[in-house]
Formats: sequence, structure tokens, C-alpha cells
Amino acid sequence: MSKVTNIIPAKLSSVRFSVCINKSLSLFSNSTFLVSRSDNKTNSKKFLIYIMAKKRIILKFIFVIFLIIIFGLFIFYLNNNNIIESHIYEDFDKIAKAYSNNKFFKSFLDQVKVLRYIYTNCSIENKNILHISLSLTDNYAYIILVSMESILLNCNKNKTFIIFHILCSPDITELSISMIKSLMKKFSSNMRLIFYGMGNNFIDKKDIGVTQASYYRLILPIIVNKERIIYLDGDTLSLKDLTEMYNSNFDNNYVLGFLGLTSDGLDYYGIKANNWINAGVLLLNLKKIREDNKCFDLLNLAINGTKLFHQDNTVINLALYPKIGKLPIKYGIWNFFDKLDIIKYSKRLRQAINISEYEEGIKDPGLIHIVLCHPKAWNLNSHFIKKNTMCQKRNNCDCTNTQSYNLWHYYAKKTDYYSEIFNYLNKKYKKIKF
Repeated sequence: MSKVTNIIPAKLSSVRFSVCINKSLSLFSNSTFLVSRSDNKTNSKKFLIYIMAKKRIILKFIFVIFLIIIFGLFIFYLNNNNIIESHIYEDFDKIAKAYSNNKFFKSFLDQVKVLRYIYTNCSIENKNILHISLSLTDNYAYIILVSMESILLNCNKNKTFIIFHILCSPDITELSISMIKSLMKKFSSNMRLIFYGMGNNFIDKKDIGVTQASYYRLILPIIVNKERIIYLDGDTLSLKDLTEMYNSNFDNNYVLGFLGLTSDGLDYYGIKANNWINAGVLLLNLKKIREDNKCFDLLNLAINGTKLFHQDNTVINLALYPKIGKLPIKYGIWNFFDKLDIIKYSKRLRQAINISEYEEGIKDPGLIHIVLCHPKAWNLNSHFIKKNTMCQKRNNCDCTNTQSYNLWHYYAKKTDYYSEIFNYLNKKYKKIKF
């Protein structure tokens, strides 16, 4: 009996033990599963963090590349559009050295120096390069600015590039240079500026009725190392691209210009000239002038000549006679506004002209020289004078001042200095009382 009772508890205890073992195993397996799940979550989090970190690195890398590209474009912009100033212009140095061995020319060249060479690194490849010169004095700076504005506004922006050679009087101020330089902001891809200080050249010509700056054009052949150049007075307005004018055929002439009215200025020298040209609009054949040593004739006559009735006009027409030709009528035509003006003008010339050709020039002008206005077009009084009696007395014509006034002030308003121009003119010219 005791054996039986002893055996049963033993079996029960073994069963209980196995059940406990099974439970513990199941608990262990469940705990292992839970641990593995938690590990997976941890690993996925770590993976996400890793991916995010990689994304940040990639984004930073892209951002750095973007900054490098922007910086490169900025450097490219600076190299191509930044306005650069220098006091060195190699072409001037080359030609100056060529003429400095001659004492006569050296006396002129010693006075000349490059004040500023202002340019950008924009490409001028496949563009028509024109060389244009004007004389600059402090009291004429606004007038020159308006003339240059008209040239640049009407040039072909895709095909034309203009190098301006500005001949400065010794009293020139930084303000005047800054005004001309302001054109670079708008037209940097179509222009360069070279300012020459002309020193005391022709200083003794001040008391003859014109400024010494009027004679500066005579020195161009020995300071501009180019084959040709356009010279313009400040009272000119360009209404078209000047490439056609610049490329005019010289036909072996030294200079081309618009027919003037004062050929009697050569009578004193025994020359009856038909092709007397006005010196305010010139296309100079610099290469031929140098080849034939006409540089000496121009400068020597200016310094030592007597009875220069029309100053620099007489010098050019006498020194370069007879190889003087005419420009196409539309380039340099005076401010005629009707056929009657042309007929009265033609009667004072020594040669017959084609009236219809001049009429065509009026209808479609390329470059106007505002000669027939007294007072000048920028003078605020000229707006109030329909028919100028002073002009009638001097030139026997009926030029319409209002038209010239409106045209000049149209281009003046295009500059960055119109308010200053207007205030300056308002102070300089008092209104006429009628």
C-alpha cells in the first residue's frame, strides 16, 4: 500500500515538472521573440537615422556644388562685365614711340598722356569696331555726353562696338570724366573709353575766338594707331548706326566731310577750293596722312600759319588740299528742315549740288550737325524762337529752332544727368523777354 502511495506522488511530481518545463520554455521562446522584435525596431531606427544622415551629406554636397557654380558664374560676370580702369593703352605707347624721335612731334607728344582707359572684358569678336573721337572741356561736358548717348542708342547692339577717343583739356575735372564714364553702365558691351590729357597743346590759340580744344583733332594721326577715325563736334546727333559712314571709301583722299560754306578762307593762300568741308564731322584717313607725312603739315600750319580765317577749319582744308572728299549726304548734314533752307545754302557754295539728294538726307538723316541754330539747340531760349533772326542774318536761312531743340532734348533726357543738364542750362541761359 505504501509502495502504491509512494509511486503516485512521484508520477504527479514528474508531470508537474514537465508542465513547468514546457511553460518555462514557452516563456523563453516568447521572450526571445519579443527581444528579436525590439532588436528589429532598433535596427530599423538605426537604418532610418543612417539614411537621414546620408541624405544630409548628399544635400550638403549638392549645396556646395551649387555655391561653386554660383561663384564661378560671378567670377565670369566680373571678368566680362566689370568696368576696369587703367592708365596704360599700348597702342598709344607704340605710336608715341614711333614719333617721339622727331623733336617737332615730341614737343606735342610730351604734353599728351593717357588719363584713363576704361573697358570691360566682353567679347568684341565678330563685331564692327568703330573708332570715334570727340574733344572734351569742362564747360562742354553735358553737350558731349548727349552726343555720345545718341551714338550708342542708335548703334547696332549686336554688331557694333565703339572705341571712343576723348581728347581732354587740361582743366578737365573728375565730374566731367564721371559723366562720360556713366555711359559704361548702360552700354558696356558696345563701348570702350580712352581719355587723353592733351596738356598745353595749342594753348596759345585760346584768344582767337575758339578754344584750344578745337585744334585737338589735328593731333589724332600721331596718337591713335589706327587706319581711320571719325571725329565729331559736340553739337552732333547720331540717328543711325555709323558703321556705313565709318567704312566709306576714301578714294585716295585724306579726309571726308560735309560741304561747308567758307571756302573763301583759302583765297588768301591762292587756292580756289570747291570741296571745302566743315571740320565738325570728319572721317580721317589716318594711315594715308601718316604715310604722306601730312601730320607735319597739319601741326605746323596750326602753330605757325597766318591768316587762319576759320581756325582749325582752315588748317584741315589747306593742309590736306586737294585730297578732300565728301561724305554721303546723310552723314553730317546740317539741321535743314525744308527745301528752302537747302536752296539758300546751295547758293553760297562754289559748286552745284543735287538738291534732291539733300532732300533725301533730310528725310532719312544718319548724323545731324546742329550748325544752323543761334542760339544753339540746348539753349533753353531756342525753344521759344520759331524763326531765328540771328541765323537769318548770318546764314540767310530760316532754320526752325524748335525742331532742333526738341531733337536735342529728346536725347538729353535719355542720359542719367538730364536734371543736372536742365539746371545747368537754366542758370547759364536766362529766358528771353518778348
